[in-house]
Amino acid sequence: MTERGKARSSTISVGSNTTIKATPGTLYRINWSKPTASSIRIDASADLGTTPDLNASGADTIFYGLAASTNYDIEFGPGVGFDGLSVAATSNARVNVIYE
Repeated sequence: MTERGKARSSTISVGSNTTIKATPGTLYRINWSKPTASSIRIDASADLGTTPDLNASGADTIFYGLAASTNYDIEFGPGVGFDGLSVAATSNARVNVIYE
């Protein structure tokens, strides 16, 4: 059995489209801390384009929606595979992504 890579994390704290990883990997968890009325979209793609729709999913969307005003944590069991990983969020979102 080959050894797996070490999990990494990335925090997105400004409204933007952020490429987390441009190569294949595994998503383990996303969490955020009280982003009142913010929107978040996470896609299994290295590029969301310039204006992703934060209110609808696309073909590669893993998660999207309005984040409640409470702390939230989504764990993806043994992990979700992706070819690339990107996050789009509104400016008040504080999103943490754990992946390898």
